[in-house]
Amino acid sequence: MPNLSAFKAYDIRGRIPDEINESLAYDIARAFCALVNPRRVAVGYDVRPTSPELAAAIRRGLTDC
Repeated sequence: MPNLSAFKAYDIRGRIPDEINESLAYDIARAFCALVNPRRVAVGYDVRPTSPELAAAIRRGLTDC
């Protein structure tokens, strides 16, 4: 079972990689895509070293949907 401690009342945040990792980012993106079925999605990120990997996982999740 995945660690769901990153899910808060109004957002998703947590320590990387303990609470948020590429697998969770991918799963969230897949769920978002399945629920919303968006035509376009912009994926942005900040300057943290882990941001490109998380953004790539999100892009994969969105395109695999």
